[in-house]
Amino acid sequence: MGWIDEALRRSNVDAAQGTGAAAPAPAASPWLVEERKPAEAQAPVERERPARHGGFDARAIERLVVSKTAGPLLVEQFRGLAATLLRIRGERPLKSVLVTSPAPGDGKSHVAVNLALTLSDSYKRRVLLVDADLRRPTLHQLFRIPNAKGLGEALQEKADGRVGAVQVSGTLTLLPAGHPEPNPLGGLSSGRMKHLVADAASEFDWVIIDSPPVGVLADAHLVSETVDGAILVVRAGVTSFPDVEAAAGTLGRERILGIVLNAVDTAEIRGEGYYSRYYTSVPSRS
Repeated sequence: MGWIDEALRRSNVDAAQGTGAAAPAPAASPWLVEERKPAEAQAPVERERPARHGGFDARAIERLVVSKTAGPLLVEQFRGLAATLLRIRGERPLKSVLVTSPAPGDGKSHVAVNLALTLSDSYKRRVLLVDADLRRPTLHQLFRIPNAKGLGEALQEKADGRVGAVQVSGTLTLLPAGHPEPNPLGGLSSGRMKHLVADAASEFDWVIIDSPPVGVLADAHLVSETVDGAILVVRAGVTSFPDVEAAAGTLGRERILGIVLNAVDTAEIRGEGYYSRYYTSVPSRS
């Protein structure tokens, strides 16, 4: 039960016992969001396109699992990652997942977005994707939405309980970071952050949080204390082993669900040719 629901419950009890004022009408859930209208929705030709494609930044769409040109290996790798999380959920409580990396440029946001898209699109789960990089937010650019209100504003003391979440599709919701904050440690370490994640986990099937690199800033470590587990993204041929060890130590090895090796040369992946042939071949008819 979230902190908003608990406050309402107590006010109702007080009113029933004659010890308080009449209970107010139930407040709207902070996760009630309006479905986003694609930027191209006004153009008749574009209305027939799925909203998820029309809303993505054109420079990034080819690297996403929902792209019509996405390679089968990319799609299946993320389906496999999602399946692994579902299997772990069968063994332990798991709804909120942090995605981070030892250093900038490892591809953590790429993994977070594609994991959220896979869980929502392929597995039909209700997913909340959160941009917790309050210093250098980027997910609003990818989804082409305003960044006037988001996680940063929800963590402020004067926050009214509502969040600036945007519904991307029927099963995917995005909470952008909001205005960049040079020192977000106070908000990320506050009880409001824990309540926000807990309430989101009660409302959605999965909460995927994209955070800053854990080896550079303290932000990721603070956020990791509010989630059920973390995924560490490393870049093939770039991320050093000492950096991986340091990141694992900072997060806590018991919190790490697994490590994703990103940006591997497809020529070195066994089975790439098999996937391509399997998805493009048509069985002959006798």
